[in-house]
Amino acid sequence: MINTNLVKSAFATSLLICALATGASAKDGVLRIGTEGDAPKFSMADPSGKVTGFDADIANGICAELKLKCEFVVQTFSSLVPSMDSDRFDVIISGLGITAERQKKIDYSIPYATTPLYFAVAKDSPLAGLKSLAEIEKALQGKSVGVVTGTTYARFMEKRMHGADLKTYDAVTQLTADLASGRIDVAFADSPTWMDFFATPDGANFTRIDLKIMAMDDPDVLGHGMGVGMRKGNTELKTKVDAALCKMINDGKVKEASMHWFQDDYTIPCKK
Repeated sequence: MINTNLVKSAFATSLLICALATGASAKDGVLRIGTEGDAPKFSMADPSGKVTGFDADIANGICAELKLKCEFVVQTFSSLVPSMDSDRFDVIISGLGITAERQKKIDYSIPYATTPLYFAVAKDSPLAGLKSLAEIEKALQGKSVGVVTGTTYARFMEKRMHGADLKTYDAVTQLTADLASGRIDVAFADSPTWMDFFATPDGANFTRIDLKIMAMDDPDVLGHGMGVGMRKGNTELKTKVDAALCKMINDGKVKEASMHWFQDDYTIPCKK
């Protein structure tokens, strides 16, 4: 009689060996890319496993510059760093913010993009025509300003808007609801928040103040933007990825991808 448990065990072992063999290292002209696959506009995987979005465009651009084939590995965002450490893929391209905590575990490429931040107000508000942060700081004295708590945006408001009445919210939906109802004068959030809000009936009568706040405006508070994550010590890969990104930034390819997906330029200039 065949021992089915042994057969199952052998089959499982063979699958594991195959998985490890196909994902052990970057070779044969393939760059394995870990990405979330469930982040609208950034990284979206369809049922067939095809990944599209801003992250995919950045990844495909890097692969084109390095003359490699992109192979996407879709996982939950929280599992990306540990999975890269266990060599399931070579790099992470998934809107990965450069933080001091992550830098203890992984290396990063140069920053290539950051999500812009904007103030939003009613279209007929006198605040809508302001052009500089200094003007806004002065005009918001005594005004109510809303922001989502726990975000870098909230820390930026706390640092810069001392004379404003800062209102904090647990969720974006609460923030936009109070802005729409007139319970706050101004709200501060990232570009995708306003893209979505302005497309709703409640947001139709609102606009953003024409002042883009970027991570490099205050990196100590807002961070350093998005970078490609890599295992520590892989200096050869980092050098190649940095060069590819710098070329894409200077050639306008990062801006092109950003404008396509977000109708806004998220590019961080290359300082190499």
